[in-house]
Amino acid sequence: MSFEDLFEEVKNSYDIVDLVSSYVRLKKVGKNFVGFCPFHSEKTPSFVVSPEKQIFKCFGCGAAGDVVTFYTKIKGLSFKESLLELAEKAGISVDKKFFVEKKREKSLTELNYKVAKFYQHLLYSHSSSKFAREYLQQRGINEETIKNFFLGFAPQDGRVLAGYLRNSSEDLAKGEELGLVKRTSDGSYIDLFRGRIIFPIFNLKGECVGFGARALDKDAEPKYLNTPESKIFKKGEIFYGLYQSKEAIKRENLGILVEGYFDFLSLWEKGIKNVVATCGTALTENHVKLMKTFTENWIIFYDGDLAGKKATLRAISLFLKEGILPKCVILPEEDDPDSWIRKEGLEGETLKRKIEEITVDSITFVINFYKEEYKLNPSKTFKEIMEVFKSTQDPFLRNNIARELSFYLGISENEVLKYFVKDFYTEEMLGKPIEKAKEDVPGLRNIAQFLINYPECYLELESSGLSKLLEFYSDTIYGRFLKQLIEEFKKGNREVDYIPDLEFQEILSDLLLDPPFENKEEVFYHIKNYIKRELAKKEIRKVTENLKLLQIKGSKEEIEKYLWILKSSITGKLIKETKN
Repeated sequence: MSFEDLFEEVKNSYDIVDLVSSYVRLKKVGKNFVGFCPFHSEKTPSFVVSPEKQIFKCFGCGAAGDVVTFYTKIKGLSFKESLLELAEKAGISVDKKFFVEKKREKSLTELNYKVAKFYQHLLYSHSSSKFAREYLQQRGINEETIKNFFLGFAPQDGRVLAGYLRNSSEDLAKGEELGLVKRTSDGSYIDLFRGRIIFPIFNLKGECVGFGARALDKDAEPKYLNTPESKIFKKGEIFYGLYQSKEAIKRENLGILVEGYFDFLSLWEKGIKNVVATCGTALTENHVKLMKTFTENWIIFYDGDLAGKKATLRAISLFLKEGILPKCVILPEEDDPDSWIRKEGLEGETLKRKIEEITVDSITFVINFYKEEYKLNPSKTFKEIMEVFKSTQDPFLRNNIARELSFYLGISENEVLKYFVKDFYTEEMLGKPIEKAKEDVPGLRNIAQFLINYPECYLELESSGLSKLLEFYSDTIYGRFLKQLIEEFKKGNREVDYIPDLEFQEILSDLLLDPPFENKEEVFYHIKNYIKRELAKKEIRKVTENLKLLQIKGSKEEIEKYLWILKSSITGKLIKETKN
């Protein structure tokens, strides 16, 4: 059975209202069911489930999808994991190879959990562990937190874990696969972690997937060390503490991002539970995509030194790419979140208010960072500022940023927007292919919605140049979605209710809940004109670029030749259109 077939069988085995009702109290309103969204905090119910279309949509946070998407989000699983779990619950026979891989991964997380318990046991029982316990106490970490987060201790003797795992040849092999122990040249094994505090890292299901470790010797390098990446541990896709904090983040509709394990634990100790930490790596796009599933309201709480501020700037860019404008904490240069919290001596609501006092919006943070440079060299510094913001893809957010920067910097909004739309040329840019747009284009969403309701019209839109237009928007979500939709149409699938991509599936569900256009023919006419108009704009831009290139590098004869070819081309097109 293919994955697509399995998906269809799973969907047909469940009623979405029954499944969602297990997690959300629903009330029938008309032909749909309504309730409070389980994915964000709200005072007025905006979560709608359609029994007719077997999909859900939250008009508050935008979450949407089918029965598998809902299960994926509510359980914090991958799409594949959700599909297999739902199939198993429904008694659907699944190819054994799917479960073999799942069973293998489970055996690795079980070994990690066993190791986590072993390290915690050593924290209380090993002859050299007293210093480790005192160190945690000095950092303000109490017994309850140690137990809740399975904090442990790896002795300096590098063969303690290897000796423990040696009781089982299978465990030893898995330990080597996970990087917990390493084989030496003489065939013996040595531990990865030596003389360190251990921080087990859990995924959203509460499975132990990896470890971080902090050296107890202040001169040891590196200070922090992680287990290497493996089948179950991807540093760029997982957070420390998210398993424990996810409900608080959803409840408060706000998350706090820190970089260090102790930064996380200090906040947790003081009653701030809606916090996550990266695992010894810089923030990634995948991190932000995951964060966005819990809330779109985030505070970046990094170190106060130059490195921390630069890391904050990079994080802002990643958030903006996902349409989130985060807030940022400004700490004294000598502090990190952990040291600042201990210095302030506050907790609970008082600490929350103090954090709010030193929190600013991203635009203010960026302006403050560059303000001295801007006074000395406005032109160069403005470009550096725009390097932070240029990743913004949401048009509404771009306009807001342009308005704010215009106010702060005393330049026109249009000047700022130029850097967003890249409607300017430099010699280096000339001769390069036209840059593909990265922002989501409202017109493409309308085309997608139209084709979902009227798939029979896709061939005529193709002849109008739709696929050619989509080449310019391959970096946008609706551009990619439309390309996939057209592929489904080409296969003869006119009633598309499944696309094998979680993000696309959410868009599809969102579009299916939208009502059809009232005047099909009028909308069809406008869409065809939109496609032709956009293609014409691209053609004009290409001509402009070529002319600018010739003006810089070409001769007068070459320019005249190009203009003659261009004129002939336009005349030919006009004759062709007249005949048609």
